[in-house]
Amino acid sequence: MVRDPFSILPCEITSEIFVHCLPTSYTTREWNTANPHEAPTLLLHVCRIWREIAIGTPALWAKMELSMHNAHRHDTARAWLKRAKACPLSVKLYHWARGERVGEDTCEDTLSDEEAGDFFTWFISPFQTFLAHAHNLVFLELSTIPWEYIYELDQLPDSCNFPSLQKLTVGVEEGLDVVSDWDDMDDTPCVRLFANAPLLCEISLIDGTPPVFLGSLPWHQLTKYTGTPSYLYHSIDALRLGSNLVECAVAVGGINTDFVEILIHPNLKSLTLFKDRWCSTDIFQFLTLPALETLRILDCKYEWFEHEEFLDFLTRSSAPLRQFTIRLDPHTALDIGVFLSMPGLVELEIWNPHEIFLTLFFSHFEDVTVLPQLQHLSFFHPRHSSEDVASKQLEKVQAGLTARWNSRRHAPAQMKSFSLVWHEDIGDFPEDILAPFRTMTSEGLDISLKTPTRSYI
Repeated sequence: MVRDPFSILPCEITSEIFVHCLPTSYTTREWNTANPHEAPTLLLHVCRIWREIAIGTPALWAKMELSMHNAHRHDTARAWLKRAKACPLSVKLYHWARGERVGEDTCEDTLSDEEAGDFFTWFISPFQTFLAHAHNLVFLELSTIPWEYIYELDQLPDSCNFPSLQKLTVGVEEGLDVVSDWDDMDDTPCVRLFANAPLLCEISLIDGTPPVFLGSLPWHQLTKYTGTPSYLYHSIDALRLGSNLVECAVAVGGINTDFVEILIHPNLKSLTLFKDRWCSTDIFQFLTLPALETLRILDCKYEWFEHEEFLDFLTRSSAPLRQFTIRLDPHTALDIGVFLSMPGLVELEIWNPHEIFLTLFFSHFEDVTVLPQLQHLSFFHPRHSSEDVASKQLEKVQAGLTARWNSRRHAPAQMKSFSLVWHEDIGDFPEDILAPFRTMTSEGLDISLKTPTRSYI
């Protein structure tokens, strides 16, 4: 009897199985590849045959996360790069040692010139090793890196050449504080690191890193930008530098707006505002986006959402907006006029609508000239003070949706899906309210009415 089924498999099959053991992007463990309890490191400690197959499978070693504070980081980097061979590489470098060696209390400021030189060699050497494999790097992240280290890396030969790099993430340590005295693009120091990256199309600047700090990047070829957290003028700078950006996601505050000029960006199709330290909609005062198709406003506090400024932005842009998601503070009372200003919407998703909002919305929704192109409509976590209020809300929703559905033959577009999801259990609804929803479902409308524990349709 064969005790080990793997022993009869071709090595190529075993290698493929090993690759499927890697943590995936659908889990929080995607970058946990150095963990001895995860693949690929775990596979080295099962048996000699598995170890040989794992070491001989380059795809297992093409993604690595490395602490630059680790005393063995250089040996680890060289071992993984050797095993990865010519595979496209994805690398994260984090926890950069600042002013001290591992296991020592020596501050950089107290080192002699010779010792300081040794220290910079100590932290730069792993990066030099990665530079030797820059032709294979497709993704690189430098997180919480002291800004002065960026300048040291910038001085390395060929530090601007990354011929295969497609996605870059940079986070300067305490970036918002470091650049607080740089008032505009002309004052900010600029490095040439990554300047020659002909395939680079996506960049994420984290920890408040200002875009102009990496002003020599090939911004003209970038199509996606993410900034978190970001001063308002940093976000404007990114859009100004990236004139061909198609997608932008920022966590932006309403700070230092006095010297920001209005920017017209002709190519941006998707904008997401999300919360990190803050999420403000003040940026709409300074933007005109005539090509915008998708807009998401996520987790914005009620005092930071200005209806009039937002409506002015919509009017000024006259954008072909097709998808809108808004997730505001539960205390925010949305103005129904916001949605009446988006006639081209195809998909609308609203989170935390106030008690009276659903009633107002569906009193307008009966008219097929309101949001005439809408096909997908979703409400999540509607606010209500009691089960009786929730039941009355649903009655208004049902009446408005039924009227709209029954008029579908006269509407420019037909509804395809509707969702109403509560964040807590509510109880039973009267059958006379639920019956019309079931009728619309049988006629082709995809309807979801549910709480965390039950579905009503």
